[in-house]
Amino acid sequence: MGEEGILIGLLIGLGIFLLIFGVIAVILYVLQAIGLFKIAKREGQADKAWMAWVPIVNYFLLTLLVENDVHPSIRGKFTLIYGIALAASVLLNWFIPPLVFLPLIVIVYGFYFLAERYSTNTVAHVVIAAITMSAAIPIQLFLFRNREPVTQQK
Repeated sequence: MGEEGILIGLLIGLGIFLLIFGVIAVILYVLQAIGLFKIAKREGQADKAWMAWVPIVNYFLLTLLVENDVHPSIRGKFTLIYGIALAASVLLNWFIPPLVFLPLIVIVYGFYFLAERYSTNTVAHVVIAAITMSAAIPIQLFLFRNREPVTQQK
């Protein structure tokens, strides 16, 4: 039972790891949905707040919330840019592997403007989001949900 026991032990370990990872992912998803939902309602986007609860679409909501805050040359096109980045990432990542990071970069860029609006420590929030490859964004959005804007929308 030597090799079989090792294999069973590895499979049990993998199962436990996946279970813990899955529970953490669900918790982060719910935190992000609650945060985005409340922020969208606060910013007068109540008709689009439902998007916070739909996977992938919730990031489109984040881009819509900062559509008018991004740099002037991409205002009104930011959500489209995210959509193109996401499509390029999915369709072309086999040929150009670094494209996988393109949607992440766009989301962290958009998150910068939300952090600027709801925090006095924008740089710290964005650095944490970038270092964790956006895994901390759900927690940060949850923290922002009940805050009054520090800066007004442009």
